[in-house]
Formats: sequence, structure tokens, C-alpha cells
Amino acid sequence: MTIDLLTLHIFVVITAALVHIPFAVMGEIKHRNRFHPRKNPTLPFFRPTPTNVTFTKGQEAVLQCAVENLGTKTIVWRRASDPNPITIGEKTFITDRRFRVVHQDHSLTWNLHISRLKKEDSGVYECQVSMKKLKIRQNIRLTVDESTEYKHFKPEIKINGTFYVEKGETLKLICNATGSDYPPDAIDWFKDGDKIKSNGRVTLTNDVSLADSTIISTLAILRGHMADAGTYVCRTSDLQVTSAKVIMLNTGTNNEKRVPFVADNTGATSSTSFSQHGNKNTGSQAQQPPRQTTVLVITLFALMWLWLPHTSIS
Repeated sequence: MTIDLLTLHIFVVITAALVHIPFAVMGEIKHRNRFHPRKNPTLPFFRPTPTNVTFTKGQEAVLQCAVENLGTKTIVWRRASDPNPITIGEKTFITDRRFRVVHQDHSLTWNLHISRLKKEDSGVYECQVSMKKLKIRQNIRLTVDESTEYKHFKPEIKINGTFYVEKGETLKLICNATGSDYPPDAIDWFKDGDKIKSNGRVTLTNDVSLADSTIISTLAILRGHMADAGTYVCRTSDLQVTSAKVIMLNTGTNNEKRVPFVADNTGATSSTSFSQHGNKNTGSQAQQPPRQTTVLVITLFALMWLWLPHTSIS
């Protein structure tokens, strides 16, 4: 009878354990699913970017990392073989100034740039979202090709385009910027100190040439207004800056063209009028006989009248 009770006790314990295991496993799976991006859409997750890249020795390498749902969390870059961070956010935490993170406001990308590549820069780098209970990371393998030396370019920036624009026509400016190792990441336009953004009349387009280490940004403003006159500034992400002044031409009536100059600091403007026959008149000044000449003519007539003999009619 004792053996039967012992067997029954063991059977009850095993049965209880078997019943509990599925619920424990399901609870663990449910717990893990809270940290899976597909099961929890509020978690950060990586957008597809190259995970195996090759650059030439001396070139500037760009390791791409794009993260959705980052929120207030921070991006950390480090070597997979080294626990110490290279960068946290946009700050660099090593003494080698060749390493930097480039991030534009409201952008998903946190790209790691390594300038003047060396052989020892090869290896696996890790882009990591800094979180307390979970580490979300993506590895990128960098290979440095030593077979050829990369050609460096002289940084340069310039603006071309239409600097004299008829009112109602399209104002078009082209900013061409070259980086020493890699094209600048972005170009911003400003007019009279204010940043220009795309809208119904304004379009901004960028083209990048990796071979020439160049970025070209085109600013187009449709149906030009007189208020579009002013100083336009082109600035790259690596802080190359240049500017150009645009003057709007207003074609008025009576076959006259008026050329308003850009307002001075007091807000006053000046204009010059060219007549149909090419004569240049300024303001309301007309070609009038001098007052001195008129007075002289009247005086001569008076003297002549006094000296001439007078005859009376009887």
C-alpha cells in the first residue's frame, strides 16, 4: 500500500509539472514578443542598408545606419570587437578625429564616416540602439582595398544660374560643391538669412556624383516676384558656403524697363528708367532750360525795348 501511495504522489507531481510547462513557455514567448519589432511596432527597427561595403585606401568610408521609431533613444557606433563606443549620438568618444557621425534633423540615418581610410580600419562595425532591457544592433563589415590609392579632391563650392530675372519668369540657381574625400551629405539654401523650403513655387533637387566627389543642388522658383530679389546662400553639411545676389527686372508699360536694386538697410529702393529711345532719365528730372537762361533772355528784350525809338500815333 505504501508503494502505491508513493507512485501516486510521483504521478501527481509529474502531471502538475507537465501541465505547468506549456503555460510557462507561452509566458516566456509572450514576454519575448514584446521586444520583437514585428510583434511590437513601437520598438525601433533598422531600415535595409548595405551590410558589407568596400572602400579604397585613403577614401572616406560611409557606413550607413537607418532606424525607424528611434524616439528619444540614442544611436551608438562601435567596433564589434571593442566594447567601448566610437560615437554616441553625434558626439565622438575617441581621439581619432577621422571618425564622425553625420545626421540631418528629422532624418532616419545615422551614418558613420571614416576619412582617410587605413588598412587597420577594416573590420566589423556595430550600429546599436541604446536601450536598458534590450540591445537592437546591426553589423556592417568594412573592407579597405589597398590595391589603388584614392584620388583626393580639393573642396570647392560655387553658384551658377540666372542672376538677372524678369518678373514672372523662373529664377534658377545651381550650387555645385565638391568634398575632399566624399560628396557633402546635403546642401541647404538660404535667402536673406532665412532657410528656403520646397513649396508650390519653390523646388529643390539634389544630384550626387561619387566619382567626382560632388553634390549638385538646383533651386528653382517659378513665377518670380519682385520680393524674390536678394542674396541667396548655398551651404553644405561640411560648412562650405557661397552666395550670389539676384536682381529682378520689372517690365512696365510704355516700352520702359525699370531695374529695381536690392533694398538697402533702411528698406529704401532706387530705380533707373530707360526710355524707348535709349535716353536715360532719373526720377522726375526732365531736360528743362536753365532758369538763368530764361532770365537773361527777358532782360535783353527789356533793354532793347528801352533803347528803340518810340513813335506815337496821332
